[in-house]
Amino acid sequence: MSPAIRRRMRNRIGRGLTFEKVWATIERNAAEAEKRAAEWEAERKKATAEWEAKLQKEVEQRQKEAAEREAERQKEAAEWKKWAAERKAAQEKIERSIKALNDQMGGLHNSFGEMAEYMVAPGVVDLFNDIGYHITEDVTPNKRIWDENRKKIKAEIDLYMGNGEFIIAVEVKTSLGEKDIEHHQRRLEILREHINKVGDRRKIVGGMAVAVLDEAGRKAVLDAGFYLLEPSGDMITMNVPENFVPREW
Repeated sequence: MSPAIRRRMRNRIGRGLTFEKVWATIERNAAEAEKRAAEWEAERKKATAEWEAKLQKEVEQRQKEAAEREAERQKEAAEWKKWAAERKAAQEKIERSIKALNDQMGGLHNSFGEMAEYMVAPGVVDLFNDIGYHITEDVTPNKRIWDENRKKIKAEIDLYMGNGEFIIAVEVKTSLGEKDIEHHQRRLEILREHINKVGDRRKIVGGMAVAVLDEAGRKAVLDAGFYLLEPSGDMITMNVPENFVPREW
């Protein structure tokens, strides 16, 4: 996120942006996302029907031409195969888009989503700089870690930043679920494996930004070696206990 965008976000927070307002925005976005999903499904069905009608017409035409011009049969068969591959590729693209939207909707109840950009991202660099990390990279929201063939997302990090010595990966949640700490630990293990393959030997530390958290949850996050970020009024704060030792991956 660029410095200009971060300044705008801070200005918006300073002009009265509250957790409740942002949460209302998320609910509106969820409704819009559901509407987009329905629209995308309608577009997929329409595109499929158009492709099938087009292919059927083309096949019939090519069959007629093949009977009249046997010498061109092999060429036309190759063209038909190419068109079929294009149809399959188009369908897969639409299905991937719908799946991505469904995944986003499915995790909405347990993640800040866009709230991460509005409330957490603008100040997260300052919070880590204040405790001595001196971040030199801009925050990257929703950083994805792909498999070797770039066909599957192995992990996704809500807020990713770093410097020459450390990478910091922050997970953003509305509340702390039973497996959320374990899942973030696994996420950082995947990140460690990924950067090892490209020769990146920087240390990795983790953080969790949680909107609603009881004392037991706070202890669990800190005991796991994660920095804890919490909302305080219109801001996000990070209180580091004196005896806290961050875990490194």
